[in-house]
Amino acid sequence: MPLAAQELYPTSFTVASHAVLDSVRRLGIDVVEYAPAETGGGLRVVAVLGADEERALAARGVTTQRVVLSAAARLLESRRIALGARAFTVFRDYDDSTRGINAWLRAFAAARPGVTLDSIGATVEGRPLLVAKIGAADDTPARPNVFFVATYHAREWASTEMALRLLAWLADSLAATPAGAALLAARDVWVMPVANPDGYQYTFSTTRLWRKNRRPNGNGSYGVDLNRNHAGFFGRDDAGSSPMPGSGTYRGTAPESEPETQAIAAFHRAHRPDAAVSYHTYAGAILYPWGHENGALAPDQPLFRALAGTALAPAIPDRLPGSTRARYSAAPGWQLYPTNGDYNDWAYAEFRTAAFTVELTAGCCDGGAWYGFEFPDEEAMLAQLFRDNLAFALGVLEGAGSLEAATGPGGPALPQFEALWPAVRVLVPNAEVSATVQLALDTGVLRTVAVTSDWEGRGRVFTRLVGAASGSSGARAARAGSDAGSPDLVREALARAGAESESMAWSGFTRAPGGAEGSWHWWTDGACAGTPCAAPVLASPRIGVAGRSGLMLHFWTQHSGSLFASAKRGVVELRADRGAWVPVAEVTGSAPAWYPLVVPLEGAAGADSIELRWVADGMGWKIDAITLTAPGGGLFTAGRSATEPAIEVSQNPVRSGSVTLRWAPAGSGPAQVFIYSLFGTPVAGATLLPDPGRWMWDVRTRGLPVANGAYIVVVTRGDGRRIRRRLIVAH
Repeated sequence: MPLAAQELYPTSFTVASHAVLDSVRRLGIDVVEYAPAETGGGLRVVAVLGADEERALAARGVTTQRVVLSAAARLLESRRIALGARAFTVFRDYDDSTRGINAWLRAFAAARPGVTLDSIGATVEGRPLLVAKIGAADDTPARPNVFFVATYHAREWASTEMALRLLAWLADSLAATPAGAALLAARDVWVMPVANPDGYQYTFSTTRLWRKNRRPNGNGSYGVDLNRNHAGFFGRDDAGSSPMPGSGTYRGTAPESEPETQAIAAFHRAHRPDAAVSYHTYAGAILYPWGHENGALAPDQPLFRALAGTALAPAIPDRLPGSTRARYSAAPGWQLYPTNGDYNDWAYAEFRTAAFTVELTAGCCDGGAWYGFEFPDEEAMLAQLFRDNLAFALGVLEGAGSLEAATGPGGPALPQFEALWPAVRVLVPNAEVSATVQLALDTGVLRTVAVTSDWEGRGRVFTRLVGAASGSSGARAARAGSDAGSPDLVREALARAGAESESMAWSGFTRAPGGAEGSWHWWTDGACAGTPCAAPVLASPRIGVAGRSGLMLHFWTQHSGSLFASAKRGVVELRADRGAWVPVAEVTGSAPAWYPLVVPLEGAAGADSIELRWVADGMGWKIDAITLTAPGGGLFTAGRSATEPAIEVSQNPVRSGSVTLRWAPAGSGPAQVFIYSLFGTPVAGATLLPDPGRWMWDVRTRGLPVANGAYIVVVTRGDGRRIRRRLIVAH
C-alpha cells in the first residue's frame, strides 16, 4: 500500500539508549517524543508510524504498541472522518469558502485598514502562501522586521490557532492602545499562520497525523518535511533529517527544493527578519539555535537566554488545566533532538535572525490522557494556550528594536566568560571581536592567550572567542578587552573543582573516567536510593565569599533527560550562610556532548560563605570543571603589593617523600591548597574544612611521584585571601 494512502498512528516502543534512538531516527522513523522509561530502564519512545514502518521495526526486534488516545480525541477523530472540517467548532481547514484559513484571512484583512495580506508564492498543489502584515503597508529599512510563522508540519493545528489569535490580538487589541500603536508603528510585523497549506488541508480530508507537504516523490510516496528542507545545514546527517522519501522527516532532493521553502526564503531576503518565532507542537519548549549538533552553542546565547529565559525561569508558563508541568523549558534546539534544514538554524545562520521555535504544550491534559498533536477542539483550552504564550511573543516584538539591549525573563544580554577552563571561552560584543584575553595564573604569571572566533563566526550581537584547550586550568582570573571603548570584562576565580583528586572535599556523585577536563568527572545515573528515596547529590564544601558580589557559577555538563519529561531533571541549588537551599539553575533535555553552563548567583549577595549542590532528580548527569567567579581586576593592576602572609614548609628543596605546609588560618570558610607546575598545570590539591592552617603533600600526582623541578604552592585561606610560594622538588 503506498504511504500516501496509509493511515498514521501514534505508536510507542522502548529502546535501550539514546544511541539506539539515534539509530531509529536514521531509519527515517518519525520520532515525536521520548523520555526515560518508568520501569526497566531505557527510553520510552512515541513515533507516528504507518503499518509498513511498524512491520519494519518488528523485523528489527522492536515491539510497538499503538498509543490509546483519550475518549474525547477518539470521538473527535471519528467525527473528522465522517464530516471533515465540519466536525470542528474552533479548528478550521484551509479551503472552506466560509470558515477556511484562506477565506478567514482575506475577510480579516479586508475589514482592517491596518492589516495587509500578501501571497508570497504558491504550494505544490497551487494554494496561496499567505502572510499578513500589521501596521503600515510600506516596508522601510528603518523598521525592524519581526516574523511569526506556524504550521510547517501539517498536523500541528494548535500552532495554526496560536498564529491566528496572535494576528487578531496584534491588529485589534495591541493596536488599540497608544503604546501598542507606537510599537507597531516602529516595527514591520508579519504573521504566516500556515506554511504548509497542502499538508494542512490533507489532515482534514484524509490523514489526521500527516506531517509533510504533498509533493509526489515518484516512488508512490508523497511529501517533503518543509522544516528539514531549508538551506541551513541541509542534510548534515541522517538522524536530523531523512534521505528516504517515505519518511516523515524526508528532507527532499535538495535545499529549498519545495515551492513553500523557496517562497519563505525569498520573503526573508526581501524582508530580513530581526527576530522570528516558529510555532510547533507539542514538547512545551522554547528552542533556539543551534539545533543541528549536540553540544553546539550559538554565540548569541546571552541574547537567546535573555528573551526565552532559562529552564528554571522560562518566558512561557503552562497553565492548561491538568497539565503535568508548570512551565515550558528553554534550551538550544538539539536538547529536544538534533535537526538539520530547519527554520531556526537556517534563519539564524543566513540572516542572523534571533529565531525561536516554540513547541506549544499539547501532550497531556485531557483528564490526564495523552492526545499529542490532537489538541482538543475547545475554545477555553486554546484561549489559555494563547494567553500563556502571548507575553513571550510580545517580548520578542519589543526586543527586536534593539537586540543589543534586549532583556527579559533571563535578564539583560551581557558579555560573559562562558568558561575559564579547560579552555577559556568568552562572549564579547561584535565590536570587540579584536579583544585580547589575558590570564592571571596562580603562579603569579600574567599570560596573554591566543584566541580565535569559533567556527560559527559572529552572531547577531556577540562573537565567541576561544583559547587553547590547555594552560588555563591554573587561571586565577581572566580579562578580555579591546580598544573599542567598552570596559574590560574581568572575572576572578574564587574556587575551582574537578574530579581529579579524591582528597578534595566534594561528596556525592561517583568519580568516573573521562570528562571535559582531565581524566575524571563526576557522574550519577540519577537513580534514587534509601528510604525515603533520595536523589543523588554532588555537594561542595563551604566557600568563603565575604565582600564579593556579582558571583557566577560556571561548569561543564552532560545529561540524559528529555524535554518531554520535565520531572526528570537536574537542579543546581545554593545555600548562603548555612540558610535554606534555593534553586539557581535547572537542566532538562538530552545532552550527550559536553557543553558549558553559566549561572548567576544573585542569592549569594551579601553572604560570607556559600555552598552549592547538584541534585539529579531521576536523570543521568555528568559534571566537570566547576568554577566560581566574581568581578575583579586587581590581579591585572601593575604595581600591586606583593606582601602577603607566609607559607612555611618543612623542607625546601623537598628530598623526602612528603612535605608539610603551614600558614596562619583565618576566617570561617574552608581552605583550598593547590600545587601547580610553573606552566600553570594543576598537580595536586585539597579542600580543608575548617581551615586547619596545615596540609601534608605526599609529593605525588595521580598516584605517581612528581618530577624534580620548581612548583608553586597556592593556599586560599578561610577568609578568602590567597597566599603562595615556590617549592623545589629534588628527590
